[in-house]
Amino acid sequence: MVSTEKILYLAAALILFFVFSVDFDHSGSYLAIAGSDVRVYQVGSVKAEWNCIKTLPDLSGTGRATCVKFGSDAKYLPVGSMDRNLRIFGLPEGDASMES
Repeated sequence: MVSTEKILYLAAALILFFVFSVDFDHSGSYLAIAGSDVRVYQVGSVKAEWNCIKTLPDLSGTGRATCVKFGSDAKYLPVGSMDRNLRIFGLPEGDASMES
């Protein structure tokens, strides 16, 4: 369950980023955010700085990624967009290899 503190911290950090969808992976270690692009953050704690470890471009040309959901093993990240397409991005395994 995501705490209210985490959501408020996220909202304050992303004031200039229009958000359509968010999803935590099963372990709660990573957060994906869909908006004008898709960003994957490594979540430390509520008070610690969250690291943006991956930014995926919006390939639809619409500037809107509308939904995002981690796969059950967090190896894949399906992303829906305004052009009615679903794109599936592969995510590398391990913390160090996920950095963009």
